[in-house]
Amino acid sequence: MSPYETAMARLRGVRDAVNALDFATAADLLAEHDRTLRGMPADGQGLAVSEVEALRVTQEALLAQLQAVQQGVVERLGQTRREGRAARAYLGHADG
Repeated sequence: MSPYETAMARLRGVRDAVNALDFATAADLLAEHDRTLRGMPADGQGLAVSEVEALRVTQEALLAQLQAVQQGVVERLGQTRREGRAARAYLGHADG
């Protein structure tokens, strides 16, 4: 497998891990992806310009996916907090 194919496979693995809410695996794969890209020669050898662009587009899509998951978590956390406050208020009123 070429360096490009390996990088794309790793990014697909990250996407799949995020979809499964397996953030530990996603973090491990992203760290490995980062180490691999940083270890490539700075003169661009190993990846064609079109491959670098495809990786960038894929990484941006992955970032958008992560941001959507984060927003979903924020919204769910807010809902859980509101429900908790409502339950405590109800229980406090029911006692009194």
